[in-house]
Amino acid sequence: MVANKKGAEVKSQKKNKFLEEVGEKFLRILIVTVFAASLYGIDFIYKQIDAPLTRVFVGGDFINLKEQDLASLVEKEIDGGFLSMNLNHLREQLQRHPWIHEVSVRKEWPSTLKVEVVEEVPIARWGHKGFLNRLGERLELPENSTLKSLPVIESEFGTSQDMIKQYQIVSELLVPTRLKLAELQRDSVGAWQVNTVHGIKLVLGREQIVEKIRRFVIVWRSGLELKMDNISLIDLRYPNGIAVAWKDDGLAKIQSSEVIDSNYSAA
Repeated sequence: MVANKKGAEVKSQKKNKFLEEVGEKFLRILIVTVFAASLYGIDFIYKQIDAPLTRVFVGGDFINLKEQDLASLVEKEIDGGFLSMNLNHLREQLQRHPWIHEVSVRKEWPSTLKVEVVEEVPIARWGHKGFLNRLGERLELPENSTLKSLPVIESEFGTSQDMIKQYQIVSELLVPTRLKLAELQRDSVGAWQVNTVHGIKLVLGREQIVEKIRRFVIVWRSGLELKMDNISLIDLRYPNGIAVAWKDDGLAKIQSSEVIDSNYSAA
C-alpha cells in the first residue's frame, strides 16, 4: 500500500510539473502574441496619425527676405509627417539662412505646420565687406542697393559689439541736430571720428564722447546749424568749446554760439 501511494504521488508530481511547464510556455506565447499585436496596432495607429503635412503657413514681417523663397525652403526641409517631422532639425536648417534671425515652428492637428520667422536686420556695414545687426553680430549677406546706403563702421581698436553700441549712442545723441551718421571710425589709439551724410566731419577724440556731443548739440542749435553748408570739419576735443573748419579754409574756435579765437591747441 505504501509503495503504491508513493508511486501515485510521483505520477501526480510529474503531471503537475508538466502542467506548470505547459502553462508557462502558453503564458510566454500569449505575452509575445499580445506584445506583437500591440506593436502592430501601435504601428498601424501611428501610420494613420502620421499623415503628410498638407498645410504649411509661413509668417513674419519681411523686408529683404522673400516669403515665397522661405516657403520653398521650408517645404524642402520637411522630412516627415505630422508625428515624425523633426521640428528641431527644421529650425536649425532655417536659422542657417543669412536673413533669418529667429524661427518658431509648431504643428497643429491634424496636418498643419506653422513657421514664424524674425528677419535679421542689418543696421550698419562692417567696413566695406560685411554687415552688423543690432547686437553687433557679423552678418554675411549678399550685396543689394538697399544695403549700400547703410552707415559704415570701421575700427582698428575694439570689437564689433563695442562699435555697434557706440554707433547707437552717437546716432541717438545726434538726433536733435538732424545730422545723420554716414560713417563711424575708431583708429588704432582709440580715437573716434564721425562722418555725416551732409559732408561734415566730427572729430571726437578718445574720451568723454557723450559729453562732447551734448556740448556740440547746444552750440549747433544756438546758431551754428545755420552755417552748415559752409562747414567742413568740427573738432570737439576741447573742454570748453569746439573748433570749426570752414570749406573756404577758414577756421574758428567757438564757445557757446560765439566765435572767439582761431589760435588753439588740441586737448
